Amino acid sequence: MKIFTPSAPKAYLGLLLKIILCMLWLLCIISAAFSRELPFLPVLGQQPGNQTVCAGSNPVFTIGTVSGTSGTVTYQWQVSVNSGGSYSNVVDGASYSGASGVTLTVLNVSTALNGNLYRCRVTDGTGTTTSNGGLLTVNATPAVSSATRSTTVCVGATAGLAVTNDATLSYQWQLSTDNGVSWANATGYSGSNSNDLTYPAATLAMNGYLFRYIATNTTTLCSATSVALDTLKVLSKPVFSGLGVVAPTLATICPGGDTSFIATPSGAATMAYQWQLRQLPSGTFADITDGTGYSGSQTNNLHITGFAGAAGTSWQVQLIASYPSTLGCASSSLGAISVRTMPSVALQPKDTTVCANSPAGFKVTASGSITLLYQWQTDNGTGGVTWSNSTEASANTNTLSLGTVTTAKNGWRYRVIVSNSFCGAPTTSQDKVLTVRRSGTWLGAKDTAWQEPMNWCGGVPDNTIDVLVPNWPTKMPLISDGTNTAFYKSLEIENAARLTISGGTIDNMTGPFNLAGTVAYTATRDQEIFPANHGSLEINGTGNKYLRSNVDISNNLVLGGSAKLATRTNFLTMKNGSNTIATNGFTGSATSWVVTGDGSTGAAHTGIGGLRIEQIDATDGAVLFPVGPTPAAYNPLRLSNTGTIDNFTIAVNDQRIPGGIINAGVDRTWSVTEAVPGASNVTLSLRWQGGEEQSAFDRTKAMVIRSNGTSIVESSSVSAANGANPYTSADGIFTTLTLFSVASNTSVLPVELRSFTAQKTGTAAVGLNWNTTGVLEAKYFTIQRSTDGVKFVAIGKVNGETGKTAYNYTDNLPGSGMVYYRLQIVTQQNEMVYTGIQSVLLNSAGLVQLRPSVTNGAVTNVYVYTPEQSMISLYITDVSGRIHVRQTLQLTKGANQLPLWIGSLGKGVYYVHVKDGSGNASVTTLVKQ
Repeated sequence: MKIFTPSAPKAYLGLLLKIILCMLWLLCIISAAFSRELPFLPVLGQQPGNQTVCAGSNPVFTIGTVSGTSGTVTYQWQVSVNSGGSYSNVVDGASYSGASGVTLTVLNVSTALNGNLYRCRVTDGTGTTTSNGGLLTVNATPAVSSATRSTTVCVGATAGLAVTNDATLSYQWQLSTDNGVSWANATGYSGSNSNDLTYPAATLAMNGYLFRYIATNTTTLCSATSVALDTLKVLSKPVFSGLGVVAPTLATICPGGDTSFIATPSGAATMAYQWQLRQLPSGTFADITDGTGYSGSQTNNLHITGFAGAAGTSWQVQLIASYPSTLGCASSSLGAISVRTMPSVALQPKDTTVCANSPAGFKVTASGSITLLYQWQTDNGTGGVTWSNSTEASANTNTLSLGTVTTAKNGWRYRVIVSNSFCGAPTTSQDKVLTVRRSGTWLGAKDTAWQEPMNWCGGVPDNTIDVLVPNWPTKMPLISDGTNTAFYKSLEIENAARLTISGGTIDNMTGPFNLAGTVAYTATRDQEIFPANHGSLEINGTGNKYLRSNVDISNNLVLGGSAKLATRTNFLTMKNGSNTIATNGFTGSATSWVVTGDGSTGAAHTGIGGLRIEQIDATDGAVLFPVGPTPAAYNPLRLSNTGTIDNFTIAVNDQRIPGGIINAGVDRTWSVTEAVPGASNVTLSLRWQGGEEQSAFDRTKAMVIRSNGTSIVESSSVSAANGANPYTSADGIFTTLTLFSVASNTSVLPVELRSFTAQKTGTAAVGLNWNTTGVLEAKYFTIQRSTDGVKFVAIGKVNGETGKTAYNYTDNLPGSGMVYYRLQIVTQQNEMVYTGIQSVLLNSAGLVQLRPSVTNGAVTNVYVYTPEQSMISLYITDVSGRIHVRQTLQLTKGANQLPLWIGSLGKGVYYVHVKDGSGNASVTTLVKQ
């Protein structure tokens, strides 16, 4: 058989035709089927809806009313936990209800069911219809507290209830007043819509209230209600009333006393006790604890032993009664402690001073609890040795009246004893003195006038009255021209009191006096100073204030105004412990000073008194002596002592210093003495005016010089004077104190004296020869001899003669060894000058001479005779002791003539000293013209 294979296009067409025919056939079948009466499946009323619920709720899924069923109909709800991947049947029970009905209730859902799908299968005779799956979304429900408590408070107290705060939640507190049967929102409560609820002040009606809260998620609106978290119990407070208050309400005790307090309050429960204490008025209460001084501090009965409160203080005690651990359940009741004040003297009596025949008394101000008792006592003038009760009518009051008193009671002492009847021993006041002033006691009651009767006890004194100026009046007496004459029998001025005399007349200048205070002499004319020691002396006004006797000053010396204190021949002494003198300074202008004389000029009137200052040592520095020789001349001295402490006295006169200083010094001589010679180291500063300088004085070469009364024996170094009129010079460390002045470093012998020699004649005599120019009109010459060249004694006198130029004198009893001679020349005007010193070696083979001893040349010869070969030292000094030439020379046995160069010496007097190895010494005077 032949197989026919169509071509490709024909094959496709055939296939397509077959498909079309098949489709037509199927359509015919379907059409036939619908045209017949067939049974229908169950029809659901609705599909289960999606549910969004809160955990703990009971969501419901339903398929509504099912129709089109036939025969027996069954329902089966199913759940898918895998997003519809598979379903399983649910059954009624703890988790579901209605599993075989049209409505399924999911019981008490939890977040574990979140995302489940629920569907229902409906089956009848025709078949099964399955619903869509309804989605269950479960939101979490807020967690609420399950803790419970019971809060107990007292009436009036507040409390509160708080839970942990969650910002995603809102809160609503509720309360139940019927033990949980019904609940209502807590309105009117603070914090009722927060996590922290505050109760209002509790009342007894609130007893048994229950409190809970509802927490709602602010996003999902899921909420949860707590259990009754708190049960409020309200108690009445402990009550102090009637016998329950603290007793006693006030305990008054003595310092260190004992007391007790008790109270029995009533209450709704067992009470706890705490005693407290505070000091009034501003103290705060503090708990009392058992221990020293206290017991029963936590009972209703407090005992206090030896209370430590100070006398006069007030305290409060307080008992607090409370129910332990119960809020606001404390009540208190107060008691008080008053500590009595011990008897004491608040204001002591005072010393009383009255005039004789005047009323007097004493007063005291005392303090203490309850009534005070007083008893005045007196020592009846025994100085406090014995005391007896006063018999005055007022002796039992705080004011003792003595009535009119006389000087018989002067010095009696009085005191008062103050007591009370409860606390301690009585107290005794200070004892005070009754001073009854005699007539003549200054009172200063009106003013300062001496002549005013009101200023005196007994009126203005006369010459029979002993006058006393005490230190207590505020107005001190003044004797003035208005006084006329001041009378007294004796005068006493107490320390720190003051009498001023500016004028008038003093009736009694002989005393007796006791001037411990100040006397001020201030008149504008001359005045006499009381001849007595003064505590302080004040010089003021004008004129001279004259000492009538030696006067010691214990405190102050004041020199003021233009007045001068003239010592005359007396001495004014600043005693040890007195103050620095208040006066003008050492330099500059001066108006008031101490005149060491009688106020006139000349040797007989100046330097005849003095100013003494005691106990000067190095710690005092430079001490000023404000002195002058006359009221017109101020020549103070300043003294420093670095040696032993001593008393120093200064006087100054207007004469040139003794010792041959001719026209090369100043016309002032200061006498300086000390109480204990020899131990001082004194530096002096001297002051003078330009008009007091002599014609040959060279101010650029000044030195302080000392005279022993006849010769210049010591001097300071040479330096220019200080100042510009006045001038001062200060130097030297002097251990011997005599007469001092200022001179230039050269001193010239009177030009009228040509020569003066002393030579051994015979075996035991010395011949003295001197020549004048004939111009000198000497009244006489006194020949003086010395064994040491310092201390000279007069051995003869030669009268001067007009026209005579050559004089001589023989000393027939010169002694032995080295003997010194000089001349004291007294002029017709009674001026005294001294020559240089000549020496002679007697009873020895040695001999020293100057050849010539007076020369204006540059060389002189020293003639030395020695019995054996020896070594000598030779030196030249001026009158101040300054060495100008020093040599050591070898001498041969016998006569030696040694040339001595003196060309470097200026004009003046010099001394040539020769000393051999055996200690033999010779001093010869050289005059360089």
